[in-house]
Amino acid sequence: MRILVLILSLFLLTAAAPTPALATPSVVVRPVAFTVTNPLELGVLRTVRGSLYLPANAPLCRKSVMLLIPGLSYGAWAYDFPLEPDTYSVARALASQGFPAVAIDNLGYGASDHPNGYTLTVESYAAMTSQIVTQLRTGLYQTSLLSLPIAFTRVGLMGHSAGTEIAELTAGLFGGVDVVIATAYTHVPTPRILTDFTTGDTVRAALSDREYFGGTPEQRTEYMYNLSVADPAVVALDTAMAELTPSGEILSMSSQPSRLVMPLITAPVLLVLAEQDILFPPDVLGVPVGELELALFALSGDKELYVVPDAGHSFMLHTNAPETNAVIVDWLSERIPAC
Repeated sequence: MRILVLILSLFLLTAAAPTPALATPSVVVRPVAFTVTNPLELGVLRTVRGSLYLPANAPLCRKSVMLLIPGLSYGAWAYDFPLEPDTYSVARALASQGFPAVAIDNLGYGASDHPNGYTLTVESYAAMTSQIVTQLRTGLYQTSLLSLPIAFTRVGLMGHSAGTEIAELTAGLFGGVDVVIATAYTHVPTPRILTDFTTGDTVRAALSDREYFGGTPEQRTEYMYNLSVADPAVVALDTAMAELTPSGEILSMSSQPSRLVMPLITAPVLLVLAEQDILFPPDVLGVPVGELELALFALSGDKELYVVPDAGHSFMLHTNAPETNAVIVDWLSERIPAC
């Protein structure tokens, strides 16, 4: 009898206890594909693939979208890292705060088409990026069968490293961009990367249409991270996922052609540099490179510099990434409408 009473009591307590609410995803992710033409492949249609990140509470919102452009050796995953996304996903951080984002594999990377690497220069990437910007504005791109493409009212660009070179070329040459977030890149690289790039990457690029940026995993890791504030698991996975870089991108990067068109950019600009970046730091030999870089955006009346404390080149993959993402969201919130 006592056992029966005990069982009944436990049943009643369990029934009376509140059921834990199921976690509601804050972001909806949809595949997207863009049909583009590469100026260096006349008459050929190519497909750039990626993912669209939307706020779960406003999946049809068309106010603004940020196009995220990765740098050398990175695909779309640089902006949505497959480990601990609450910490290391820029795309999800933006979308969860009302700013839809599109992370792409540039042509020659990941799920996108892979033409000959010599046809993929920063100038050709800029032309194709401009086409993607237009498609985001018009809704003329492909997405999943169960959803319709969204035509966004405003389109911004965010580039990382070489992706910033592409973003600046796109905004300066073609316009049609509402904000520019330039990260981990200036036009005053350190003597170290100048030497390594000239004697290593450029030579390898001349021998094959694709090359491993940095030459070795160890060298690339040194480029990308301040290991004292990076999770070893993130570093290991990043290194394992690193992609070969099209040689046309390597060879066309050397002259940093965006310097010629940066003065034409009129959109608001946020420049994000990492304090411990050994490739493009905010200061080089005591020279305030970050401040000088801002001056190159001559026609932009709204430009700001943020230095990420402690982080290395791939600042979005360091442990303080959530704080950096919050700074970016706050900056955007004052310039383009959120969902």
